[in-house]
Amino acid sequence: MGLWSAYFLAKLLLYALGYIDFDPWLNLGFAVFTALTPRNPRQRFAKNLIAVPVGILLLYHDSWLPPAAQAIAQIQNLRAFSSAYLWELAGRFVSWKLLLGLAVLFGLYSLASRKLRMGTFAFVGILIVILMPHGHFWLLPSAPVTAQGAAPGEPVTEVRDMRPEALNARLAQFYADQKKIQVRFARPPTDQMPYDIVILHICSLSWNDLKTLKIAPDAFFGHFDLVLSNFNSGASYSGPAAIRLLRGTCGQTQESKLYDTAGSECLVMDGLQSLGFEPHWVMNHDGHFGNFFADVRDRGGLSAPLEENKGEPRIQESFDLAPIYSDYAVLSHWWAERLQNHAPRVALYYNSISLHDGNHVLGAGRTDSSYAARFAQLSSDIAHFMDDLRNSKRKAIVVFIAEHGAAVGGDRRQISGLREIPTAAIAHVPVAIALVNATRAPEAPQERLDAPSSYPALTELLSRFIADNPFDKAQLSMNSYTSALPQSDFVAENNATTVIQIGTQYMMRSPDGAWTTLD
Repeated sequence: MGLWSAYFLAKLLLYALGYIDFDPWLNLGFAVFTALTPRNPRQRFAKNLIAVPVGILLLYHDSWLPPAAQAIAQIQNLRAFSSAYLWELAGRFVSWKLLLGLAVLFGLYSLASRKLRMGTFAFVGILIVILMPHGHFWLLPSAPVTAQGAAPGEPVTEVRDMRPEALNARLAQFYADQKKIQVRFARPPTDQMPYDIVILHICSLSWNDLKTLKIAPDAFFGHFDLVLSNFNSGASYSGPAAIRLLRGTCGQTQESKLYDTAGSECLVMDGLQSLGFEPHWVMNHDGHFGNFFADVRDRGGLSAPLEENKGEPRIQESFDLAPIYSDYAVLSHWWAERLQNHAPRVALYYNSISLHDGNHVLGAGRTDSSYAARFAQLSSDIAHFMDDLRNSKRKAIVVFIAEHGAAVGGDRRQISGLREIPTAAIAHVPVAIALVNATRAPEAPQERLDAPSSYPALTELLSRFIADNPFDKAQLSMNSYTSALPQSDFVAENNATTVIQIGTQYMMRSPDGAWTTLD
């Protein structure tokens, strides 16, 4: 086997640490091939000619990178990336800590191979994985699964069936239950005080991103009346997230059916328009990348024309060199035009990519393009816009909702910025609602909803606001709006990779149907 034993031992170590997966049968077959002894230099050359590309392909197969067919399909998108962004991504794949560890391992291997047959250890390791397929978690602490409702300090262990067939059945039942969910907007009284609904859909922001960068969320979200702290976006990319939001009056759709035509009863903006809210659509970008424009218009059912933004200041350049306009400039311009609009009610869908990975802030000198700096600017722009709403004295429901996280910290399976696996760190996103110019007690505390929720809970909240106008209240209380909202188990998908939560544990189903425990 020669040096190929180092290849297998290194992969087994990476597997044990959770950095890669490990297909034992494919690796066993390849190990047998590499162990064959060539009879002459010509056979040795032919063997290596076959083994080297197969070894590379097998390593890719065992990695947490997207399936090869999926990666090939994304080449067109990669061509749109700027050279600077491609270089930045390449740098993220290099873990100096991991390379140092592998170098130490190779040094130990070189010493040990003088006295020991290292190929034997490689075969033993592969056989152990076959006999004990979850061995890569030996080095990781196990997460206890406790029953809901246990008394404080007295967790009750609940045994759950984690067999693949049980997990598949659980996922199928989830989607069957979701098909039964339908939120219906109640028609408001004709004499109801008018107000607007402003939905701010923000790309690349999760609670975990804020935690990773040690950004205090209350500095921004403290200005809102209600925060949904356990909201699942169900997606890790913008297009699916936008479709799920704009179809939020129905339950969560399986991703394979997300691009099918939806019934009108699922379309949020259609529902609001039927109640007298004039629809509007504004973005701080052009929506061409990833066909986001079509996802919003065709799959999300937003029939309103996209309003022009090219006259606004360009503050960033995206990863594909496309212009990104100032959030405040775009929103304030829209609001100035709205105040000249005689429609009694309008509903705005606004989308921002100011926090997207790879963006660069424009300006003289070495401008700070870090995620933290861009979040500070976004927060300031949104707060400034909301001040304009308050100062106008016009009433509005502002919904701040993130599409998905930015994966700022990354993890063992994904480098920073990679979102192929829709983990909770990516799909648990902040949602906050402000009732601008509603009458509330000066010291009224902010409401927080910690129960697991998703889009039906958000649209149910809007339905309750419409049915019982919060701006007609002499003293507003949020309790009547927030009680018994629809709850939702955590299920997130991306390109046939699915993550579900069971108790305190997360399980991932790969595109090939295999289930893996996520630490």
